[in-house]
Amino acid sequence: NVRPSVVEVLVSVESWDPNTRIASVDLVGGGSGCYIRSDTEGGYILTNHHVVEDGDVFSIKWLDETEMDCRLLGYDDGTDIAVLAFDDPAPENALPIPLGDSDALQIGELVVAIGNPGAGSETLFGTVTAGIVSGLERSANANNFSRSVSVIQTDAAINTGNSGGALLNSKGQLVGIPTLKYTGSYYSGSTVEGIGMCIPINSAKPLINKVLSGEITFTAPEALDNSDDNKADSNTDSTLVGKPRMGITMSNLANSRALQNGQIPKGVYVVNVEENSPAEKAGMQIGDIIVDVNDNVITSTTELAAQVADCKAGDVLKIKVYRVPGITDLTGSDDIPDGEYIDLEVTLEVIDNVKQ
Repeated sequence: NVRPSVVEVLVSVESWDPNTRIASVDLVGGGSGCYIRSDTEGGYILTNHHVVEDGDVFSIKWLDETEMDCRLLGYDDGTDIAVLAFDDPAPENALPIPLGDSDALQIGELVVAIGNPGAGSETLFGTVTAGIVSGLERSANANNFSRSVSVIQTDAAINTGNSGGALLNSKGQLVGIPTLKYTGSYYSGSTVEGIGMCIPINSAKPLINKVLSGEITFTAPEALDNSDDNKADSNTDSTLVGKPRMGITMSNLANSRALQNGQIPKGVYVVNVEENSPAEKAGMQIGDIIVDVNDNVITSTTELAAQVADCKAGDVLKIKVYRVPGITDLTGSDDIPDGEYIDLEVTLEVIDNVKQ
């Protein structure tokens, strides 16, 4: 019953070549995902954050090879989970996977993993492996997580491409999300087999509930503006209307010639600062490049939006920006002088006086 509801998640990056004036979408990675909730026509997919973090264009492929576009609704890099939404009807034999209770798991209990190991044309769709719960509340602090988290250990085979798929109990309930496979490199050079780690579903439920209830809203950057050679994408944090925000319009710098020439650091470019906003009060300026928030490196607007999404009014963000004094356009190809790194503290406020 569950196998048709585990999808392949395809992750791409959209880019704009100012020389040829051609936009392209390039596949950069992928993994698995679980159909967890239906909507009027579409529904929602649960996956790993590390599966989607390098992309800005997303699609899913079902077991029957139906493909459809989807969009990123929200994520938590701390627990390595993300939620996607699709607007087309799911295949008839694909039903939302019921969520189980990972706190009720016992060591030795039977579990089944379903996912799509492999890559590209070699993906082995709907691969089913079985094992037991080998350990509970294991501590994991791998590259997948921004903080140490508690995970489920299982000996069910988990391989590249399984990330974001399903770990099920004997009732077919989703109890975990496969996220990494331990290898010998984690244990002083000794060879280790049969150790897979999964995010407990109970750790994912708070994010799922916030996203589906609308408490967390996230909008990916706007589509490319092909009339502007320097613009990769931009959006304002006005997508967080009714939520605390900084009050800026921001843009990625992925296609900036200045970035490619090594004249500026990678980060989020501040296109505009709203008058009397928290950002303006903190001293943020047009042309600043946000490179770090609360000791987390920022390389894209999606990462910056995620840092703000869970905050409350009054929360203070410690932000490091790169600034070239007197210059507000850092996207061109002209020589750009050296800038300086400046530390700012932005106290978030709910400001709704923005155009939608």
